[in-house]
Parts: sequence; C-alpha cells; structure tokens
Amino acid sequence: MKKNIAFIILFTIGFCTSCSDFLDSESLTTKSTENFPYTETEANELITGIYANMLFQDPETSSYFYLAQLASDDCLGGNLEASNNCATNFLMYTNLNILHGLYARCYRQINRANVAIETLDNVEKWSSEAEQNRCFGEAHFLRAFAFNELVQVFGGVPLRTDSRNMEKLPRASIDEIYEQIGSDLKNAIELMPDRIYLDGSPMVGHATKYAAEAFMARVFLFYTGRYGKTELPGGITKAQVIQWIDDCVNNSGHDLVSDQRNLWPYTNKASLDNDIEKYKYQYVLNNNLEWAGLSPIETVFANKHKLKGNNWTYTWFSNTVSQFYSPSADNSKAEDGEGYPFGRGWGAGPVSPAMVNEWKAWSAQQSYLNGATEDPRLAGSIWSYRALDPNNAGSVLFDRRLTPDEPDYTVSYRYYEQTGYHQKKYINVVSYQNINANDPGKEPVYGIRSFALQLYPEITVDVVSQSLNNIADLIHIRFADVLLMQSELKEDATGLNRVRARSSLAPIAYSLAAIKNERRWELAFESIRWWDMLRWSGPSLEEAGEALNKQTGFTLLNAGVEVPMVNFDYKKRLKETQGYWPIPQTEIDLSDGLFEQNPGWESSALFSSWNRLQ
Repeated sequence: MKKNIAFIILFTIGFCTSCSDFLDSESLTTKSTENFPYTETEANELITGIYANMLFQDPETSSYFYLAQLASDDCLGGNLEASNNCATNFLMYTNLNILHGLYARCYRQINRANVAIETLDNVEKWSSEAEQNRCFGEAHFLRAFAFNELVQVFGGVPLRTDSRNMEKLPRASIDEIYEQIGSDLKNAIELMPDRIYLDGSPMVGHATKYAAEAFMARVFLFYTGRYGKTELPGGITKAQVIQWIDDCVNNSGHDLVSDQRNLWPYTNKASLDNDIEKYKYQYVLNNNLEWAGLSPIETVFANKHKLKGNNWTYTWFSNTVSQFYSPSADNSKAEDGEGYPFGRGWGAGPVSPAMVNEWKAWSAQQSYLNGATEDPRLAGSIWSYRALDPNNAGSVLFDRRLTPDEPDYTVSYRYYEQTGYHQKKYINVVSYQNINANDPGKEPVYGIRSFALQLYPEITVDVVSQSLNNIADLIHIRFADVLLMQSELKEDATGLNRVRARSSLAPIAYSLAAIKNERRWELAFESIRWWDMLRWSGPSLEEAGEALNKQTGFTLLNAGVEVPMVNFDYKKRLKETQGYWPIPQTEIDLSDGLFEQNPGWESSALFSSWNRLQ
C-alpha cells in the first residue's frame, strides 16, 4: 500500500556549531513511500528527521530527562507555589495531560524510525554496504531509545512497529516492549560501524555501535533490577551484555576527560576573557579548569544544540533544559553581573540540601590521592550561594557556600524552594563581551550575553537571548557511566576505581554499595538517579521510597521567607503510583476503552499549592 508521509527533512548531517549544523535548515515536505528515499542523500535526510524528535521546546511537558531529574532526590521542584515543577517533585500532577508532549514526541520518533526501516531499501544505489547498514542501525537505535522513554515513564504502551498500521492498539505488556527494545539494540550493535564521531566530524551527534552497546547495558540493568529478572525478554543474557560493554570500554576509543568538571560549560574560556575582576569566575581560576568543549572524548551519546535557527517560534535548537534549571531573574539580573557567570531562567530543580549534606558526609569518609581532601565534584557540580534578601538590600538570608569563591544571588520575591544551591552542569552560562565585536565600524560596547556568542563570533543568530543561545550538549550517555555499568555487571572494581581516580579518590574494593555511591555523585544532576533508585529498589520500591523521604529536616526560601521543608511522605506516594506517571488523558479518551489510567493518578493526587502540603 502506498502511503504519503509528511516529515521534517533537515539537511546537513553535522552537529558542530561553528560550521555545518545538524538540523540546520528545515523543509516540510510530503513524499510517497514508493519513491522516497531514492538516493543515499535522501536516506540521510530521513534519518536526520528521526533525530529531530530528540529535541523539545518545553522540557516541562516533553522531556524524559527533565522529568527524571525533578522526581529524584537530587533536587526539589522549584518555581512558583503551584508550579508543575513542585508537583513533579512530589509525584503529583497539575494536569493529566502534562506529559502529552513527551508521549507524542516519542511516538513521532518511533513512526519516523518505522518509516526508515520500511523504506531504506528504496534507495537505488548506496556508496557502500556499510553506509546502508549504518542508516538501518541508527533507525533501530532511535526507535529503541523512544520506546525506552515511554516504557520507563508510563509502563506498558502501544507497540507500534509498522507505520502502515493505523489501527488503535492496546497497551502492550512491559515485557513485550522490552523485547522490542532489546531486539532493536541488538540490530543496531550488529549494523553500525566500529567508529565514533567527535567534535569536528560531519557525523558528530549520530548514534554509534558503542552508544548502542552502552544503552543495552543501561536497559538490561534497569529491566532486571526493576522487575526482578535475570535476562531481557527475548533471551538477551547478562553474559552477552558484558561482552558488549567490554567492547565499548576496550575498543570504542572513548575515554575520561582529565577533570570531570571540564565537561560543563561554566569552565569555558570566554567567561574569563575580560579584564574586570567581578566578571571572572574565581572557582574556575582557582581550580585551573578549562572546558573540554562540545562532543569531547567522554561523550558517548547526546542531544546536540546550536546557535543558528533559534527564535521564539523554534526554541528547541537551544538547550531548553538549562534554561529551565537556571535561577529566576526576578530580583537578580545576569546583565548586572550578579551571580556571574551563571545566567537566569525559570528556577526549576534547586538542589536538595539533604543531598548536599549526604554528599559532604560521604566525602569526609573517603581516602584521597594527590593531596586532595574532599570530593572535587561536590563544589564542581553545585553553585552554592549567599542568599540575598530581595526585600532588604544588603541583608543575607542565609549563606550556604561550599567554597568562598562562589558568587552571591538575590533570591526571587515569589519563587518557592530556593535552597541556596543550584546545580551547574546544566545552567545558562554568560560572558562579559563586546556586543559589537562583529561590527568593526562601531565602538566597543560591553555587556552580558551567552558565552556561546563570544566563543563563536562567526555565527549570526536570529535572536540574542539567554533562553535561545545555549549550545551545551544534553548528554545521555558518557564514558564514566559506561565504566560504572561495566563494574556493576562484572562485580569488579576496575571501572569504578578508574572513575574515582579521576577525582583523586583512593581505590576501594567492589561492592554494590560502592557502585551506588559512586553513581550518585559522579552522575549527579544528569537525570540518571531516579532510574537507578527504581531499579535498585526492585518491585517493592522500598529503597527508593526511603531515599526520597530524606528530603526533609532543612530550611529553604519561599517568596523570600525562610521556612522548613514540608514533611511529605514520598514513599507512600511512590508506592501509590508504582513508579509510573499518568498516561495523557487525551490518549485514554481517544482509545475507545483500550487504555486505563495508571494507578495512583486519581483526583487526590492533584497538586494545587505547596502550602497545602504542610
């Protein structure tokens, strides 16, 4: 049957921000599956159209990454008293359709992958069999990636693997979804070539065989832990997964960067490139840090973002997660230099003081190498600040700095759950720069803008805004995670101690407890913790509930007033939901009775106000 398909074709398969960009130009085109793709170029356009669905405009409604971070015990919800961010942290809802964007985005990605798998054989001539296999392999990987997001968030979902079947489907079982994910990843591993793509490669940002091997390990560990199983449905065994993860570690060419802190853009050189003391981030200078850049050797798979093409209609080319995690500008303007080099945003995900205290206690118990006395990742991951009073200039509400070289911040007069801590892995980063640098005929005029505009002056942007100019990669898998998964699977300390050594932590014997701690701190704020808690808890969810219930016993600032954190029973709420989120109500309504809502999402779970939880 001929089928007309509409999809976004985005030309130029490259991710680097300084030259050709992945997702560089857009053309909404209708083609027939009988004649498209006809050439290898069209096949690559088809694959690029699948990647386009990895991006999202509003992480609050469309991002698995954002959802998992706010739900974990790394942070609180933040933003306003009745915000959906607070609701997510309390495992509640403000609207049963809040995750429809995520649901729809994943199924668009699946549908485009299905079309690719069904039609790539239309190509009349390939440059090589390897290129043909690569395209098929990437389509399988991206379909598995989307199904994994859906099944982890919602549980069983319709198993759509044929774009030509337009019938309404019931929710498949969790085992059926994981069998499909395992099959797709196995195909991806077997089809994709033995190479990786670093910054500067025209293929940078594409999935690789090694990304598929690493993702297989993540899927295996989650499924077997969460559901108390020993292998993936379809017969993929632990021994096979170990063979693949060993291949990724030994043969991929991926490695750790020298200092974990150099993965994050706050260490970029542009933010230091000025002669004014207050516009230099002393923490970076004092620790001799320097950004490893986009797509460094440690990144195995990531969303790529760019400067070109962003405007108020198309915001998703920018890293919108960083925008949402950045603190409010209500009473503190980045343009005035306060909090430099950190920009402003929507105040979501303030770091939990309970998490900070737990990290400090753990750090104090460790043995160190190279003269170190504390875990450098703690201050390297968290912007800790003196909270200045928005209603009384010069007054300090509290001082929670971990190091004296952190900048102050005047808290918002209206935002809730301001804790004195923001994570600085994903946050808007600015620099003090000549805004007329591209116009030599004008006198220099200096101001605060996104550091990327200074780092890539050759790129002309549509709109100058912190909200639209964040180019940081959104990293899904990095090599430190791979090493820790290898250690966990093999019950061996080699990978574990390789990660520890990078942060001057002394080697230790293998234990699952050691893995749990190392993953908690090494991967903090990278949206992995929530899934780790669920899988280590198993079907009972007991361990995850206990961990979440530690988010109490500290104070925070609500609308500029210091108050105690509510004593909320996260464990009870987690067990009510069984760790799943609500199926979008519109999908239930359209299913003609095929769908039922997940348990725990009755009207009693409706969130209306932080203050009503006290």
